[in-house]
Amino acid sequence: MTIKKRVQEKLSEMPLTTCEVSFLQQNHVPLLVTAFAELGWDKPASLYQQYLAEQENHQRCVWVALQEGSFAGYITLKWQSEYAPFHQQYIPEISDFNVLPTFRKQGIGSKLLDLAEAEARKKSTLIGIGVGLYADYGDAQRLYVRRGYVPDGLGITYNYQSIDPGNTARLDDDLVLWFRKEII
Repeated sequence: MTIKKRVQEKLSEMPLTTCEVSFLQQNHVPLLVTAFAELGWDKPASLYQQYLAEQENHQRCVWVALQEGSFAGYITLKWQSEYAPFHQQYIPEISDFNVLPTFRKQGIGSKLLDLAEAEARKKSTLIGIGVGLYADYGDAQRLYVRRGYVPDGLGITYNYQSIDPGNTARLDDDLVLWFRKEII
């Protein structure tokens, strides 16, 4: 059975009311770029072209959520993490997960996480995710803890490199605390 058919089966089991979820497609790219540009976030079309290529090569799965035809969010599952502890243990990583602010706290993020966790479960008993440390990541931090993700205990990284005690790091999207979850 193909990944696409397995995802469609999983989707049919979930109460998706007005939220439709599908794999990233070329026609989604302008929607995503425009939505993030309106928020002032730099998410260029080239990022999504890379995701499409990685999806085609089975390196990453990317799901896009549309609510009543409007782009609401997406999640990606990367089979080989750039974070060394996950890479060495073959822990798949949710490496880019965004729900637009106006669509948060409506269950869309949970539905996307359900899909990524179900897909990861086919190859691993663990899944990993990194989360930023400043207030913009507050909703995500709380969501991950509520869903059973726990810090991996290895501290924070900057651009995937460990930060040693006494050193400083810039507080931006590359300063991350890593979490993992058993998905048996």
